[in-house]
Amino acid sequence: MVHESIRAALLSVQEGIRDSESTKVVDGLKSLDALLATHRSELDPQLVHFLSRRSYEKALMFLDGEGNIPKGVCGGR
Repeated sequence: MVHESIRAALLSVQEGIRDSESTKVVDGLKSLDALLATHRSELDPQLVHFLSRRSYEKALMFLDGEGNIPKGVCGGR
């Protein structure tokens, strides 16, 4: 259930960006932050990492079960 809520919020953010609807983007980001704060301990550490670093495309890939999530340079290192 939490994964579905996170996925819905991620898709809402994407849709808001695509449609230039800043309210939808802000609401989606607030929802993601709240979900992460509330459910951090029960989420997979890799998903927590993606959400914490605001790697939303990677978070969606993770939730969709994709195996080849590209590695990035976290924290500018």
